[in-house]
Parts: sequence; structure tokens; C-alpha cells
Amino acid sequence: MDSSRPPKVSVVLASYNEVENVVPLIRALRRCVSEPHEILLMDDDSPDGTAAVAEAAFGDDPRVRVCVRKAHRGFANSIRDGIERARGEKLLVMDSDFNHDPATAPLLIGISEFTDIASASRFCAGGGMEDRRRYLLSFFYNWFLRLLLRTRVQDNLFGYFVMRREKLLALPLDQIFYGYGDYFFRLLWFAQRSKYSIIEIPAYCGARHGGVSKTDMPRVFLRYTREVARLWLKGDAIDSGPARR
Repeated sequence: MDSSRPPKVSVVLASYNEVENVVPLIRALRRCVSEPHEILLMDDDSPDGTAAVAEAAFGDDPRVRVCVRKAHRGFANSIRDGIERARGEKLLVMDSDFNHDPATAPLLIGISEFTDIASASRFCAGGGMEDRRRYLLSFFYNWFLRLLLRTRVQDNLFGYFVMRREKLLALPLDQIFYGYGDYFFRLLWFAQRSKYSIIEIPAYCGARHGGVSKTDMPRVFLRYTREVARLWLKGDAIDSGPARR
């Protein structure tokens, strides 16, 4: 890719202590994504050396940008930072632990030609999750989200999606990108209020390939529920807009 020309797709990866996953994940993305692309690894100064390992593996590749973040750290802040640094026409946002299968990326990118948001879903026919307990918890929590926020999306929590950069930057980023994975249901909520169209495709959530999860489930549950309640209390539930296709 000519480094002087903007890429078609920018892949944004937020990472923290993913030293075992980062190199094989980036290599898999390089194989899967055929469009001219860049990959932004937004690393929150991982003590396990995630950024250093990525630099050693891809330091000569202009398509891989490793950004070490020492201020305003946090999952949602990392994603926002990557979005604002990205140069691509389309933004592909995904996790860095292989819960999001890189093989799904080409379909998301292709579908994004026909919609404002192309989003991977564990709950579409053909989707699923290796951890059955977490699958059921996520399924019922998504039901709760759809009931209160009146979203037309089956999976409001997965956070594996593609959007055009200008569409994403048109949303109120300060009201979306904070906290943890709750940023994603806020993004969808604001997107639907802006009449953005959304297409979901089935995706399978596998187990992480290495390392350990940083998710504190009780704390996450309380944070998410507080945020759902806050949006619900804002009123003006999402009215009828373009139907999810």
C-alpha cells in the first residue's frame, strides 16, 4: 500500500496485556482483509510488553501502527483514540483476544457498503458463543437492553463492527466513548436516534487464544445496568426509523 494514500479500511484494536495474542491476530487480519488497510494497535502501556512485541514483529510494516497510550487509559478511550487517529474511509473495530474471529472481517467490510453499521451478532441464526454460560447471560441481558432502550439490534454488546468514518465521527463521541464495553450499546442507541441503518451478520465468539480475561463480571454488570438506566431515564426512546435489514 502506498503510505501516502489513505487506506480503504482502518482496523482499530484496543489492547492490554495481550502479548500472546497480538502477533497472530495481526497476521490473521493481514491475511483476511484484502482491501488496502492499516491496523492501529492502541495499547494501554501493557506491563507484559504487548506493544514491544508488536513493534518487533511489525516495525518495518507501514500498515501496522503501534500506539502506546499512557494517559486517559481504558478500553473505550483506547477505541476512541484509534478512531480519531485512523485514516481509512471505513473503521473496523474489534477485540484483540480472538473473541472476534478475523475471518468474519471481510463479510463485515463487504456488508458495510450497503448500510451505515455492519455489526457482528452472536444471536443471529448461525451465530453463537463457545462459553454457554456467558452466552445465556449475554442473551438475556440483550433482551433486557432491547426492552428498555427499544433497540432493533439483537446483539448490543459484542462490539465487532464496521462503520464509515464520517458517520461515526458525526455521533456525540463524548457521550459514547467512556467506560468499558458499554460504549457499544451507547453507540448503537445514538446511531438509531440518528436514523442510521444497521445490518447484523452471524458471528461466533470463541475462546481467547492466550492470556486471561480482564473482565470483572459483577462490576461490569453493575456498570452496564447503571448506563442502561441512565439512557432509559433520558426519555425520548428511539422512534421508528429505517428498519434493521
